[in-house]
Amino acid sequence: MRSFCLFAGCVLGLLACQGPAAAQTLVEYGAASSASATAASASKGVGNGVGGMLDSLGKALNQSQDQVRKVEPATNGRPASTKSAKPKRDAIKEAATTAVPPPSYEDAMGIEKGMSCEEVTRRFGPPAMSFAGEDDAKTMSYAGRTGRVQVECQGGKVAAAEKSY
Repeated sequence: MRSFCLFAGCVLGLLACQGPAAAQTLVEYGAASSASATAASASKGVGNGVGGMLDSLGKALNQSQDQVRKVEPATNGRPASTKSAKPKRDAIKEAATTAVPPPSYEDAMGIEKGMSCEEVTRRFGPPAMSFAGEDDAKTMSYAGRTGRVQVECQGGKVAAAEKSY
């Protein structure tokens, strides 16, 4: 009998709290939906703004292509004519083949103690990482083909070259 009374008291307590709990739920739902509605209305114009910007950019690019003209010199007393200045494939290929190749450096594993720091930079290229210390000290890291080299320069000379394979 005692458990029945306890159970019935719990059920009655839940029924009594049902009204305030439902009211609290409605208040929280209203607050959340109003915040989302505010955010949605504020973001409505973003799509139109981005679309307008892209349209303007497209128009500007099309106009600039139309305005680019190449003037040919007048020949035999005739006026100069204009042609659209479009790059030719041959000119593009020629520019690609005449590009300067990147410099070729020696393997950083050849750095030895006693070399000048200028010679290291000239022969092995710029370091992957470099730190300046006090009293004209510098620490440089190089990536070699078979490992890494950490170079300690002091007074313009390599004081140590630690190699890790």
